[in-house]
Amino acid sequence: MKAKKIGKNIVMTLALPVIVYLFFFILCNATGHAGFGVGADLTTIIYNAVFAGLVAQAMAINLTTGRFDYAIGAELMLATIVGGNIAKNLGWGPAGLLLFVVAIAVALGLISGLVYVILGLPPMVISVGMAMIYEAIGYMYNDAKGIKAIGSPMLVFSRTANSLILTVIVLAVLVVIYDYTKIGYNRRALQGGQKIAVDVGIKEKNNAVYCYVIAGFMMGLAGCVYLSRNGVIAPDTGLGSSSYFMSAFLPMFIGGIFGKYSSYPIAIFMGAVVQAIITSGLQKMGVPNSVQTVINGAIVCLFLIYDSNSYKLVEVQMFKEKLAQAKAARRQTAAQ
Repeated sequence: MKAKKIGKNIVMTLALPVIVYLFFFILCNATGHAGFGVGADLTTIIYNAVFAGLVAQAMAINLTTGRFDYAIGAELMLATIVGGNIAKNLGWGPAGLLLFVVAIAVALGLISGLVYVILGLPPMVISVGMAMIYEAIGYMYNDAKGIKAIGSPMLVFSRTANSLILTVIVLAVLVVIYDYTKIGYNRRALQGGQKIAVDVGIKEKNNAVYCYVIAGFMMGLAGCVYLSRNGVIAPDTGLGSSSYFMSAFLPMFIGGIFGKYSSYPIAIFMGAVVQAIITSGLQKMGVPNSVQTVINGAIVCLFLIYDSNSYKLVEVQMFKEKLAQAKAARRQTAAQ
């Protein structure tokens, strides 16, 4: 029975990405748009999935416990600009890029978490303020030139093999944190209701700081992947850094629905794969960006509607089971 359950969970975890991939593969070939999901297009799908997956992990760890961290995009931008320039100037290569960018992003996440805990203001207010501060610092640093590292040997994290290795390591660490540590236990308790969790002894402030730090770590990794792919990051102002996390919503919602079949971080990454496939398929068929935005928004709404009403399906199933039990009891009574 245990092996059967594990097999079912694996199938359900992989089912949606496989179905979506096959759908667009058939659709693109049937409409004369060959080349979907192979070669360079597959490389793009993998990059988009890895980047969106990392960002979605950063957003989800706070949002699922009632804290919307609007500053994560600014953390990615500032950490990548500062850390990337330091690694570039020192000539430390890929290891230096990873070290400096991630270290700075973790520090920024820690600062955001401490500010939230100390001031006690709503997380949305805190995160918007911190995003504006980080954006301003990023604009002032390096005379608003950002970082340009096109052709640099340190940009190796967009290569398919490297990005997949990075993803596997990150998922393994997150699965341990979510499922086998006190941080993950407290996060699940807070997810069920902050007031109730705090009343039974969960230290919400401590958990908040941990979550902000982990989110910063994820954004640092995402920054390394983004810079490796594009070779340049320019500073943003006016909350323009929010564009870095706009791709995180659909993976996060898919993860919330399919997380019951696997660990939550794995389900989020599967959601990122689904989103990357959809985006690549629409682009391959020449769908305008404006229409793509509408389609992606509609898909997000559909998942939200399902997630908000999924309990009704459980109620229907429970009613059917009780009805079947009642009929069986009546038949047994009549037979006696």
